[in-house]
Amino acid sequence: MDALAQIGLADAVPEPLVLIDLEGKVLDLNAAARRITRLEPGVRLEDAVEDEDSHTRALVRRWARAAASMPATVKWRGQGARGLNWTAVRVPGVLGKPSGVLLRGAGRLVGVGRFLQLARELEKQRDALRALHASRAALSLSHAKLAVTLESIGDAVITTDIEGRVDFVNPVAEQLTGWSPAEAIGRPLSEVFSIINEFTRKPAPNPVAACLAEGRTVGLANNTALIARDGSEYIIEDSAAPIRAPDGTLLGAVLVFRDATGARLARRQLEYLAHHDTLTGLHNRYYFEQQVEQALHLARRAARRYAMLYIDLDRFKAINDTAGHSVGDEVLSEIGQLFARRARRGDVLARLGGDEFGLLLADVDAGAALAAAKLLLQALAEHSFSYRERRFRIGASIGVALVDPAFTSTAEVLRRVDIACYVAKHSGRNRIHLYDPADEGQMDGLGELHRVSEIKDALAHQRLELHFQPIVPLHPNEQARAFEVLVRLRSRDGHLMLPGRFLPTAERYGLMPSVDRYVVENTFRLLDDLHRTGEEARFSVNLSATSLGDPELLELIKRRLRESDVAPGSLIFEITETAAVTHMDKAGVFIQDLQALGCGFALDDFGTGFSSFAYLKYLPVDHVKIDGVFVRDVVTNTVDRQMVRSINQIAHALNKRTVAEFVESEDVLDCLREVGVDYVQGYHTGRPAPWAHYA
Repeated sequence: MDALAQIGLADAVPEPLVLIDLEGKVLDLNAAARRITRLEPGVRLEDAVEDEDSHTRALVRRWARAAASMPATVKWRGQGARGLNWTAVRVPGVLGKPSGVLLRGAGRLVGVGRFLQLARELEKQRDALRALHASRAALSLSHAKLAVTLESIGDAVITTDIEGRVDFVNPVAEQLTGWSPAEAIGRPLSEVFSIINEFTRKPAPNPVAACLAEGRTVGLANNTALIARDGSEYIIEDSAAPIRAPDGTLLGAVLVFRDATGARLARRQLEYLAHHDTLTGLHNRYYFEQQVEQALHLARRAARRYAMLYIDLDRFKAINDTAGHSVGDEVLSEIGQLFARRARRGDVLARLGGDEFGLLLADVDAGAALAAAKLLLQALAEHSFSYRERRFRIGASIGVALVDPAFTSTAEVLRRVDIACYVAKHSGRNRIHLYDPADEGQMDGLGELHRVSEIKDALAHQRLELHFQPIVPLHPNEQARAFEVLVRLRSRDGHLMLPGRFLPTAERYGLMPSVDRYVVENTFRLLDDLHRTGEEARFSVNLSATSLGDPELLELIKRRLRESDVAPGSLIFEITETAAVTHMDKAGVFIQDLQALGCGFALDDFGTGFSSFAYLKYLPVDHVKIDGVFVRDVVTNTVDRQMVRSINQIAHALNKRTVAEFVESEDVLDCLREVGVDYVQGYHTGRPAPWAHYA
């Protein structure tokens, strides 16, 4: 029953069915036909007729040619005395043949219409069978595609049955868990997928168990680590989702997870660098000021008492001058560890910059704060530092100030402790001084407060001056001129103060946002003037760390862009790598806000941090300014040259342009051109000067 069986109906029909070809040979017959005839596949139909009647034989021949469908009673050889009524109908295209003829036998004559209906039913069955085959083929292809996808995706995938037993493991899951599919399939997921909290080391909740119990997608808890079969540990992120049948019946779960170890560690490193000084390992100024702000809040709300120590090393500059900066760095690191051993648990110790340290003490009065300061001086006095068989000692001047709940900002705390330190230093060095309101009178016209007064007066009377240094392209297709905007302060007596003289003070006393807004406003005025005369220029404006996220500055930039015809691309804002790292989240948002306006952004002093390249992944800057420490000796120092080359190549790979700072000779310029740097800046290509010099 090969041929008729493929139609899927033959043996289900009680009447005998015989399929013949157009030559009259039997192709196939069903079970009923086999029982009542002796026909076999290959027999000629005409030869099997027992009746010698010529009319009957002629009709059989016409049936074979499908030239007639007239019903007739035919008796086949070996059938016995009883004949059957047979009807023939042509069946086109059956089983891939051009045509064929189907004979149906019955106890009585059957009309042609009934027989044609049977043929149509057979045709429908054949079409349904073909559709089923096509559907199965499509499903098989879909399964094959799914299998290839699961085998090749970068995520690990494990599926389980309704009881939580593994029934599939893809290659990534095999690699991370250490379990091959042959070993894992059939085992409880908890054996194959062993997870713990990376900090507490306790077992972590199984997301698949929760998924199967609740019938919903379940994410993995934070800080989850996967323990592989060989003991390897991976920090992972994942989720488990239910697998359901079309009718909604829960069949199992699919677990998708990925190795997040590298990304998590990189993020933690950046977070660490944002709060720590890379040289000493102590907290940095940014973190320290945050803690002072928190202390001020607790002093107001919980009546807790805090004190701050400001430690300035005495004559430390002499070490750098005589032994070099590398020795100076070692000494600073030693002193940091020396102070850390004297600090109490819960105290906050930080390197504030240069040779300055800060210590925030909790739950102390003035007497306890002074005692803590004495311990630090004593530690310094008892410790000596060696260099080339020479030993030397270092002292410090320490200012002490109590955190007053009445203070409105951390700047006031820092100002008072700075004054106290200044008085200690000018009282003979290696001394301790507790802030007293009377100290304010001693500071008039001296030191930091004098500079604070100068800065405020310069802002009020427009005595901050803009100077400009050319940024020169090394490719001839650049048309517009480019300059970095630098700020100078004209003192009351007419002297010009360079940034190093007054910007650190402005930062310490919270004046940098005002300085930055002043520079931005006056840069816009210059751009307006240039636009009116048809000139083009691009200006890079430095922003301080405290201006990142400053809503007033952002609103100023938006307003000036709305009010003027200045192209936003004429402005590029610069932040130092250090500022960006210590304010990573604010920096990222601020950069995106300014880029959305059409302005550019540059990362200044790039390469000075231990993980500089990692920052480029998180900071969407347009330009990278290579720090001058690598550029100065790029011609003679192989390490510096390779550093510059590496920074340039990686920046270009990330579609960022590069600027080399501190270019001071033609040889350096030629070397940078060979390396492929985009722009250069330095005394060799142009010194900072008022705009009139370059107009």
